[in-house]
Amino acid sequence: MFASLKNKIKEETGSDVPTLPRSSGRRYHRGRLDSFNSMTSIDDLSVIEQKDAEIAALRLQCNDIEAKCDELSKKLETATEEKDRLEKANALLEESVRVSQVQKDLICEEQDKIQNLQLEEISKLKNLVMFRDQEAVDRLQALKQTQQQLDQCRSELARLQELEPMLEDAKDEVERLRHSTQLEKNNLTTTLAAVEEENRHLKSRIEIYEESRSILTTSADEKVKSLLQERKMLEQRLEEAHLHLSDIKSSWSGQNLALETQVSRLSRQVAEETTEKRKALQDRDDFHETIKRLEFEVEKCQEEIRQRDNKIKLLSEEVDDLSSTLRETRLENEEDVAFLRSKAVSSTDRFP
Repeated sequence: MFASLKNKIKEETGSDVPTLPRSSGRRYHRGRLDSFNSMTSIDDLSVIEQKDAEIAALRLQCNDIEAKCDELSKKLETATEEKDRLEKANALLEESVRVSQVQKDLICEEQDKIQNLQLEEISKLKNLVMFRDQEAVDRLQALKQTQQQLDQCRSELARLQELEPMLEDAKDEVERLRHSTQLEKNNLTTTLAAVEEENRHLKSRIEIYEESRSILTTSADEKVKSLLQERKMLEQRLEEAHLHLSDIKSSWSGQNLALETQVSRLSRQVAEETTEKRKALQDRDDFHETIKRLEFEVEKCQEEIRQRDNKIKLLSEEVDDLSSTLRETRLENEEDVAFLRSKAVSSTDRFP
């Protein structure tokens, strides 16, 4: 537009439009009026003045247009710089969005890995818990069986403890029988010695009577008869003494045999009961040791179960914390990505 005005003025005046201030233009205009006064008429002068006024107006318009063009050029340059800056910012935002998307993908991948590891760890823990529970059930079953055996041993021990008075009574009876047997044996020995002494005395008297008979062969018949009667009586007494001694020996032998048999039986019974008692006591001690060991194992198992429960609880809390953290991180990343995308879209819409 400014160039077309300059061409129009050049066609009308025959020269280029000078870029001068308004005062110079007025002086130039006066000089031209003076020259035209000498060459043209009054009508031509009015036409020229009209043209000059139009030229002045056009010059003013050109100056305004140049000022506006300069202002628009500055605004265009500023807008271009702003556009470049926004394009760079948009590129940075797009790069940030891309990086955020990559980070989001990496975080999602890490989250999937963590979840898989957590699921695997939870599965292992569940299997371990099931194994420990089964092991605890087996140990409790073994403990119940051992407790039943222990109850049986306790019952047997109680029965043996009830037999202890009988054993003591049997020992006392054996001791009493030994004492009475010894006393009776001593009495029989004394009786046997007395009978043997009496037999020796009777034999000596018989020998004396035999000698007296041989010496007194010439004695009277009455004396012979009395001696014969005395001899018969002594022989009868000797026979009775022999029979009594035989009865005493037989009775003593039978009693000794019976007592020895009873003592042997009681000794065997005492030995058997002593062996059984010793075995029962040994079994009792063994069962006490077994009970202590099983109680220790039960306490150990219970402690392991408590520790496992605490570990499972801690792991569950850690899993919950990690899940919450992952959810919060995912939400923050999604919010950041959405913000960057909206900012990039707004920048793109502003400067297409």
